[in-house]
This record gives sequence, C-alpha cells and structure tokens, in this order.
Amino acid sequence: MKRILLPLFLGVIFLTLQTTLLTSPPIRRIRPDIVLVLTVYLGFFYPAVSGGVLAVVIGILMDLFSGNSFGLYTVSRPLIFYVSQFFKGRFYLVSFWSHFLIVLIFGLAEGLLLLLLLGLVNSSPLGPLYRLFFTSLFPQSFFTALLAPILFFLIHRLSLHSSVGAG
Repeated sequence: MKRILLPLFLGVIFLTLQTTLLTSPPIRRIRPDIVLVLTVYLGFFYPAVSGGVLAVVIGILMDLFSGNSFGLYTVSRPLIFYVSQFFKGRFYLVSFWSHFLIVLIFGLAEGLLLLLLLGLVNSSPLGPLYRLFFTSLFPQSFFTALLAPILFFLIHRLSLHSSVGAG
C-alpha cells in the first residue's frame, strides 16, 4: 500500500509545486516539469499495472489543474510511462548523465506529442514548430532534465525508507 501511496503523494506535491511556485514570471518559459520526472521514474522502477494506474491518475490530476484541453496529460503520461517501461531493461540508470539524457529525450518527445495533439484539437495554427521548439520546448526539457538526477535520488531515497518501514 505504501508503494502506491508514496508516488501518489509525491505526484500531488510535485503538481502543487509545479503549478504554484514554478509559475513565477522570470522562469515561466523554462519551468521544469517535475511531474514528468516522477512519471519516468515510475516507468523504470515500478510494475506495469500499479505504475500505469498511477500514471493515469497523475495525468488526470494534471488535466484538472492545467488550463489545457482535457485529456492531453491523461493520454501523454501513461504513454510516457509505458514507453519507459519498454526501455526499462535496455538502459542502466545510475549516473547523472543517464538520468539527464533519458528525461531530456522523454521531455522532448512529450512536448512534440502535446504540440501534435494540440494541433489536432485546436482550429487555430500553432505557428512554426521550430520556433516553438527552440523557445519553449527545448529550454523546458533541458531544465527538467537538469533536475532529474536530484529528483531520482530523492524519490529513490523516499521509496527505500518507506519499504524499510513496511517490514
């Protein structure tokens, strides 16, 4: 039970931090997506069913608290979770660079997926993709990836402490 409640609690905490403290005007364009780091962590270190349910719940919560079209994060977060599940045995995530690189790739992939979905849903054009990529998507993914090793370490520590207390 603690293995499910801890990531759910962290998801709510990360979502609260992301929507309140990280939306200040100076860092608005480079605001890291710390919930994405949690989703990738779940994909690499949690089983498919429980982690997938957590990814769906976190995606629904993100949809509820964001101003975007409903369903974008409900689709993208489980997709990121299951793609990271697919790559779980193929990558060895122990170093700063491996955490950084995998979260950077997933951040860019999710951003492109969200731009594609928004382009399908909205009737107005999104503008040139390369401009959006270099002014919004890449900086946000880069700063999210910079925080990833720290957050992976903290989440891993919290999971170890909760599993030690469970026995």
